[in-house]
Amino acid sequence: MTAIVSSPFFRGAQTGPTRCRVLLTKLIKQGCLLGLVCSTPLEASEGGGSNYLPGFYGDFAMAVMPEKGTFFNNFFAAYQDGSGKTGTLLEMPGIIQATGKKILGGNYSFGLYPGLVATKDHSNGNTMDRVGLGDAYLIPVALNWQWEKVTVLAFEGIVAPTGYYEKGALNAGRNIWTFDHILALTWQLPAENELSITLGYMNNLKNPLTDYRSGDEFHFDYSLGHYLKPELAVGVTGSHYRQIGADHAPANIIAAERSEASSIGPVVLYTPYLFNRDITMSLKWLHEFNVQGRASQEYLVWRVFMAF
Repeated sequence: MTAIVSSPFFRGAQTGPTRCRVLLTKLIKQGCLLGLVCSTPLEASEGGGSNYLPGFYGDFAMAVMPEKGTFFNNFFAAYQDGSGKTGTLLEMPGIIQATGKKILGGNYSFGLYPGLVATKDHSNGNTMDRVGLGDAYLIPVALNWQWEKVTVLAFEGIVAPTGYYEKGALNAGRNIWTFDHILALTWQLPAENELSITLGYMNNLKNPLTDYRSGDEFHFDYSLGHYLKPELAVGVTGSHYRQIGADHAPANIIAAERSEASSIGPVVLYTPYLFNRDITMSLKWLHEFNVQGRASQEYLVWRVFMAF
């Protein structure tokens, strides 16, 4: 298991007459990074794990990014299988720096998301528990382009193997580097609605302790939301994940079956004014279906964002 980001993450939109546009403009001024990826354990590739987590890319304004400033973006996720015998808590306090500089015409930002993990495996007679540092998610380059109704975000995410790892143990990290190539889009629709989508492709490097290389992975996240008022929105979010590349394992290890899963669920966004600042929070629940190669999961994901 590891830790990266959603989202995608960021912001950017123009002013306009509708409350939807007003909210997006407000988010821009606040620097509301609402996406980023969180790498966490999913059942796929080596040891039934992946650095992709459903729900961390699909959210309101997932392609919106701040123009300048320093921001705190906290992710918390809780998930388990249907039996409740395996489960994970993931905490990722992230820092985003929006530089105010432009590269190729896009606003440049970077960020860091360390991960803290508590996980259990009480299945098949196991009584294993682990609490510790998870893998970190780095974003060295994020570029954001803004037009009147459309915002585009491209960034490179890197999962660094900072989490605890031991062969044959229940681990908090995966001991591999993963490169996550992301393209996100947020589109302001009529009647105070919004559509956000994110496409991602992951390349995994070899685990040096096991000589095992997990195959490449594709992920797609989406969110369709409606703004009831400038500070409150509701919507539907979901994802699709598929391991598209074969694993490469040593002769004495059986390569894992390729995994695939989809998810869907409700999401709510609320931005109260507290402590002399706007604090944006989102909460979502995701139910998995059409799961292959691993056990299905139920996910609860909570995000809090504010400017320093």
